[in-house]
Amino acid sequence: MAVFAQGPAWQFKNWPWGDNPVEIFQRIKAYHLKWSQLKTDPNIAKWSVQLIELDQNKRHLDCARIRTFWETLDQ
Repeated sequence: MAVFAQGPAWQFKNWPWGDNPVEIFQRIKAYHLKWSQLKTDPNIAKWSVQLIELDQNKRHLDCARIRTFWETLDQ
């Protein structure tokens, strides 16, 4: 259904569709969950990954972020 990418390319070593995250993300939806205050990993910025950013000081917004995740996954 989907994969959560952390950033390092080695995360996808020995995957069924090869080791190239660009090719993997053409076949499967990818997400990256991070704090909005932190920099985005350079690999994540290059890949076709949907960012889900959470704010450490506005945790009441988490519900809306999770709703967005489920809506995009359903599509």
